[in-house]
Amino acid sequence: MGRKSKFSKELKIKACLDYISGVRSVSQISDDLQVYKKTVYRWVNSYRVHGQSIFDNKPRNKSYSKELKLQVVKEYLSGEGSHESLALKYNISCDGIVTQWIKLYNSGKEIKDYNPKGEVYTMKARRTTFEERLEIVKFVLDNNRNYKLAAEKYLLPYSLIYNWTNKYLKYGEDSLKYQKKGPRPKDFIPDDLSEKDRLLRENELLRRQLDYAQLENQVLKKKEQLERQAELQRLGRKKRT
Repeated sequence: MGRKSKFSKELKIKACLDYISGVRSVSQISDDLQVYKKTVYRWVNSYRVHGQSIFDNKPRNKSYSKELKLQVVKEYLSGEGSHESLALKYNISCDGIVTQWIKLYNSGKEIKDYNPKGEVYTMKARRTTFEERLEIVKFVLDNNRNYKLAAEKYLLPYSLIYNWTNKYLKYGEDSLKYQKKGPRPKDFIPDDLSEKDRLLRENELLRRQLDYAQLENQVLKKKEQLERQAELQRLGRKKRT
């Protein structure tokens, strides 16, 4: 079953017409709707090529035949269009999908008919930067949590993008930074604690620090005492000789 868009067909059409007629700029539409400028440009370009029907809700996930994929790759390799223009021409969800087809073709792998349930779930993970993870999560939220579309666009597993998004929503963008492995330091205080719990944690930390300082002081005193006793014994043996 297809995913209902966050924005209505009428709203998208109005945004396109406002831009084309000069009523609002892309920046103004982006600010008004809280979407990326790239999303607005995609709406406008799609509207110009396919008309208002491009914004109809689709009854199911879009699928692509092997023949279509090869046609798109052929046109790209012959210089008849860019990733973006070919995605627009053939109404492909995003230009990242075109990039994936081209990579498959150039690596000699077989291009198959697209199974809407399969590819994004079995895709291999790759190394990403914090900035890219943040961009991906914001793309997901900007597109009504369409994890599948993000997986296709950024060539990453569906489950990985799903987990990043949930972490971002629960703990903020810092949760997308890779953490060093190993136990947390004993003085670590989480940022999401309430004021009361934070004060209790800080007081406990101060108590442990005081206990440690007292213990350290006792050890130093004991060490000095033993050193004095050893020195007295040494002097006593020296006198007897």
